[in-house]
Amino acid sequence: MQWRLIPASYAAVPELYDGNTTHARLETVHEKPAFADCWRRKWRCLFPMTSFSQTVKAGTSPFGVGRRSGKVAISRSDGQPLGVAGIYNAIKTSDGTILSAAMLTRQAGPQMAQFHDREPLIIEPGDFIDWLDGSDALDLLTPWADDAFIFTSAA
Repeated sequence: MQWRLIPASYAAVPELYDGNTTHARLETVHEKPAFADCWRRKWRCLFPMTSFSQTVKAGTSPFGVGRRSGKVAISRSDGQPLGVAGIYNAIKTSDGTILSAAMLTRQAGPQMAQFHDREPLIIEPGDFIDWLDGSDALDLLTPWADDAFIFTSAA
C-alpha cells in the first residue's frame, strides 16, 4: 500500500499524480475531490502505531520551555496501541491494482494544540471493528482527553 491516496481519476496515469494526500481532514473529507468517493464508499483502514512524533516549535515543550525546536513522541497513556483512522483507495491500472491510503486528522484537543492545530484521528481498540465495518455511530470529532496520551523526548 502506498502512503498518499491516489484518486480514482488518476487510474490511467497514477505516476503523474503529485497531490499532497497523505492526510485528510475529517471535517472536509466528504467534500474534497481526492477523498470524497473513498469516504462515501467507507473504504476505511487503520494504521497501527505505538507512537507518533510531532515537531515542537522553539519556545514550547511539554518538558518545560526550551530555546530550540525538537520532536516529541506521543503515545497512549494506557499503553494500548494507537489505531489511527485512514481511508484507502484501490485503483486498477494496466499494471495491476494500486492500493493507496491517507491518514485522517481532526481539530487538536487542548494539550495537543500547544504543538499543532491537528491531531490524528485515533480509534479506540474496542471500536476497531466498527470503524472498519463502516459504522456511523462512532464519535469521531471529539479530541483525545488531555490525560489519554503521554509525551516523551524523541531527540
